Amino acid sequence: MNASDNIQRDTSMVQDWPAERQFFGRFYLSQGFNAKQGFSNDCGPTSLAMVLNLLLFQANLGALPLERDSITHHSGFWPWERLPGWLPKVGGATAPWGVVNAFNRWARRLELDWRAERRSRARRAHVLESLITGRPVTVLKIWGTGSAHWVNLVRYSPEKERLYYLDPNPYLEYLEEDKRLQSQSWAEFEADWTRRCWWSRLMDIQSEMIVYTRIS
Repeated sequence: MNASDNIQRDTSMVQDWPAERQFFGRFYLSQGFNAKQGFSNDCGPTSLAMVLNLLLFQANLGALPLERDSITHHSGFWPWERLPGWLPKVGGATAPWGVVNAFNRWARRLELDWRAERRSRARRAHVLESLITGRPVTVLKIWGTGSAHWVNLVRYSPEKERLYYLDPNPYLEYLEEDKRLQSQSWAEFEADWTRRCWWSRLMDIQSEMIVYTRIS
């Protein structure tokens, strides 16, 4: 076991929630607003940037933090990975395979020894296994309106049956760092995570999670 493995194991056991909130809050990034002052569809690239920054920090690579715009415009997304921005309403939406491919391209570029994989139809055990071992998980929520939203799960509290996550919601930008880490019960999360709608059935998208694994 190397030093970084020890860091992972130790941080997964931290029970100092104020310190945890402060730590994770520093990695928050906003997905921004669109021209009509609604949320942009950049939650995918923004969530990806947050995960990359977190893993780069843990690996002590000394890289400058990545910004949302860098990931959005320099990830080499293909149209089947991220829908073109000019499309009405859905322009900029990122597919699960798009998040995976973009992460792996950036990991190679940054010499980050991690690899992303898509797990569709994932279950509770898959999520908790990653979180308990200190690995973030990127998941896709589907709202009752039919829109979708990427967030990063970073911690799970078995005592509270509660998940803690980094949400690129732009309104959180106005909060202090220790207030930016969000939380909800497993039941609340699961309702959104397992929801299906017409487009998710068409694209065979269900209970999506992006798993990050160390490769060295």
